[in-house]
Amino acid sequence: MPLMMAACSRNSSDAVQRTQPPTQAAGSPAGAGDRAVDARPGDTSRSIHGAYLPPWNFMSPSAAGVDTFLLDHPTYDGRGVVVLIFDTGVDMSIPGLQKTSTGEQKVIDAIDFSRSNVVQFRKASGSGASGYTAAGAGIRIRGISSLNPPPTSNDEVYIGAINESNYRNSSVRDFDGDGDANSNIAAVLYRADDTWRVALDTDGDSSMAGEHGIASYREHYETLQLKQQSGGKSPLTFAAAIDPGSHTVAFHYDMGGHGTHVAGIAAGFGINREQGFNGIAPGAQLISCKFSGDTAKDNTVTGSMRRAYEYAARVSDSLAEYHRPVVVNMSFGIGAALEGRADIERFLDTLIPNHPNLYVVTSAGNEGPGLSSVGIPASSPRMITVGAALPQGIGRDGYNAALDRDIIWDFSSRGGEVDKPDVIAPGTAVSTIPRYAFQSRESGTSMASPYTAGVVALLLSAMKQEDSTWMPTQELMRRALRNSATILQDYPLIEQGGGMLNVRRAYDLLRSYHKSGFSDDLQLYTITTFSPNYPDGHGPTAFWRSAYVPDADWRQSFTISRYVPRIKESSDDEFFRAYSLQATAPWLRPIQNTVYIRGRDVATVDVMYDRDRMREPGLYSGRIIARRASGHGPASDQEHEFELINTVIVPYTFSPEKDYTVTTQQQKLAAGVTRRFYFAPPVGAAAITFTLSVPKGSRSNVSGKIADRKGVTANYLPHAHGTERSEASNTIPMSALGDGVIEVVVQAEAFEGAGGESEFTLSASALMMSVTPTVEHSTGTPSLHVEVENNGTAPVRGDFNYTIKGFGRTFLDTLHSDFASIPLVMRKGDGALWIQPRFADEDYMRATDILVQIVDADGNVQAQEPLNTPSTWLFLPNFNHESDSTKLWLQVNFAAAHYEHFGPIPIEVTENHMRPSDPHSIGGMMSSEIFPSIPKSVTTRLSSTIQTPPGYHQIGEVGFKPRGSDQTIPFEFTFTLP
Repeated sequence: MPLMMAACSRNSSDAVQRTQPPTQAAGSPAGAGDRAVDARPGDTSRSIHGAYLPPWNFMSPSAAGVDTFLLDHPTYDGRGVVVLIFDTGVDMSIPGLQKTSTGEQKVIDAIDFSRSNVVQFRKASGSGASGYTAAGAGIRIRGISSLNPPPTSNDEVYIGAINESNYRNSSVRDFDGDGDANSNIAAVLYRADDTWRVALDTDGDSSMAGEHGIASYREHYETLQLKQQSGGKSPLTFAAAIDPGSHTVAFHYDMGGHGTHVAGIAAGFGINREQGFNGIAPGAQLISCKFSGDTAKDNTVTGSMRRAYEYAARVSDSLAEYHRPVVVNMSFGIGAALEGRADIERFLDTLIPNHPNLYVVTSAGNEGPGLSSVGIPASSPRMITVGAALPQGIGRDGYNAALDRDIIWDFSSRGGEVDKPDVIAPGTAVSTIPRYAFQSRESGTSMASPYTAGVVALLLSAMKQEDSTWMPTQELMRRALRNSATILQDYPLIEQGGGMLNVRRAYDLLRSYHKSGFSDDLQLYTITTFSPNYPDGHGPTAFWRSAYVPDADWRQSFTISRYVPRIKESSDDEFFRAYSLQATAPWLRPIQNTVYIRGRDVATVDVMYDRDRMREPGLYSGRIIARRASGHGPASDQEHEFELINTVIVPYTFSPEKDYTVTTQQQKLAAGVTRRFYFAPPVGAAAITFTLSVPKGSRSNVSGKIADRKGVTANYLPHAHGTERSEASNTIPMSALGDGVIEVVVQAEAFEGAGGESEFTLSASALMMSVTPTVEHSTGTPSLHVEVENNGTAPVRGDFNYTIKGFGRTFLDTLHSDFASIPLVMRKGDGALWIQPRFADEDYMRATDILVQIVDADGNVQAQEPLNTPSTWLFLPNFNHESDSTKLWLQVNFAAAHYEHFGPIPIEVTENHMRPSDPHSIGGMMSSEIFPSIPKSVTTRLSSTIQTPPGYHQIGEVGFKPRGSDQTIPFEFTFTLP
């Protein structure tokens, strides 16, 4: 996780930057727990009513008031709740994950849904004297009759093996510590008196004498560990799920470490054997649901996520009659190409409402700070989606950050096209880790999600103990968390949802919902409106990010329909409900005051925008809140039926009158806070230079990130520091920024110095120039022809050169299964290989995960990248320059959401062989001065070309270095010679 943090600062005025619904009071500061806390003089520990609160910020329980809530309600600690951890697995032998606060078993089941660790066993043959073997096992094992407990009959003994070489590219490769990751670890499956058991040759002596056979984990909570040949502790703890019918065993362990860390945050008790060092819900029990494939670098595999959710639904159904809730935490996701349109999200939108005691919490993603960066499946409207905050306590103690407030981590994904996240929670924690891991402190929305899952477990535990016959639904819980959270004043709601979790207010609100009857007839709604960023022009929110700002002539029309789960009785013909509408921002106004829905009909709400109130560039985000209207009086402020989200971005624009340069007014930022700026690049621009300036000699210290219109970080602005470098700039080619409105997020440094306020200005200057290179070879001698035109208003001065960079091709292939291997060749003379796989947006959204790797002839990974967008680049240097050719393969692991039918999926692959060469001058273009509206062209002979294989083209680049700049702006071209 990144060590640089940032948050987002906004003008508190409703007219510019942000709005705060009048229904959400600011309340007490996050972590105050709504009651006074006394600090001991000279000590960082705290006490409340004489009870001791440990002085730790390792888990930040005070940020949401968890610590004081549990002091008041010690039995509401998650007991009676089962939390499922969808992740890399959980090591249940780690201190903190062994027992609950009431002494019960902490991890009560362990299941591998990836099916990547299944061992097939075959009938054993042989004798006690010569040992036993099995067809195809490749091993001979002795001492089977001396197993503990022993087999009941030699006729029910089967032999298999765990082959370390299958994990050559995994996080842990040497299971037995012998220094060789190629061991074949013998395993025996057999029938004992009580049940089927499996044993491993834990000491590697080819004998099972004295080895202990374990049953399926859920039966007796038994595990195995391999003795280490080199000494030390076993890196992995093995649990088992035995299928006697097929003679298979699915071994379960945490290969990545992520799941064990997440589990401790959600429900750890006595972490590191430290009394009082607990997760959020120490009374809850856990089920480890491993859905990552260890041989695919901890990524999901086809159907593994869906199988895990189907299992969660079955568990919740089986516990429904006992009124026992089931909470899922999934700290996992990938970036979205089309928010809310993924196959797995559509599946979950149907699954969750049909299982009333199932609650699903997930991480928003770590693709921030740009807007529109919430990922898959976090964009699902039915999920509780969580962003990551950095509370000032752990910011101070964990990162030496001089903060005077809680902030949102810069990496935390933000909303845009979808109304996510729902809430934010502490995204940094010290927690449980496997024995092979070293870093116990991690940061990410992966940490914020289990924190929230733990809070959900606390609330469900409270509701269950207060009224054993009633449980809130997932949707009611989501609304309670959102409407009770503490809003961070530096952020618009599009970044934080309801704000920082507040467990005490959520508890009070759930009780209020139950008492008022709001929970009895809660409706689910589907909302659609015109949203130009979607290919079909429709989405769940109105999100305007363009140079066009809607005015009074524009009506934003929302359609609202009810979603009725199949488990509810059909009484649609008799349904009738009226809604009163209220806007949260002065620039936003619904045409209607009230609307209604009858039966299966839909309601339409037209919204108008006041352009005069959106004159200043910035982010304008507001919502129309619908509450139930009736003759009995107005509904409670916090009983929201639905919300209509409206976001309008007003960008800075460039004009010839100002030489295509804009500069912000002087800005001030507190340490750790950020501010957003938007720019609509002018047509004809080749690049934009962004510059941060701070007062010379001041302690101001700021930096920035530049995101494209899809929220993907495209580049950076280095630090500008008043005592070192008062100005920092970066010139970004338009080819890297793409189309649409660009976002620059400026952040004030909190990890250096004493904090304090920073002052800065941000300027953006567009280089208005077009460069068109072409290669001509009609005369037999190839030459480069370059046409240049200045589209601006002032002369442009600089130097031109060109480089022949290498050769490449783009080809199409088709995936017919979830794994594909495409041959490649690193050729003699190549400096490096650049490979870009690309999927269409709609095909990418069929996945829960995509991992691409370049492997050598031995199957060893040489380069790999997970796809967080529909395409990515893999880079592999050539370490064998003198070799005639090196065979490689591009391997694509496409984890589809659905396992019934994969179907053909097209993939486009760009393969570039880069060969270093020195730049060449372009005759007549050295130290050129290009005047506006006077095209200039020059032709120069190509001094060198590359011999290319058939089907490939050569890759060249014209570079322009503006006078006084250290950066060269590239203009790539391709050509093929006869």
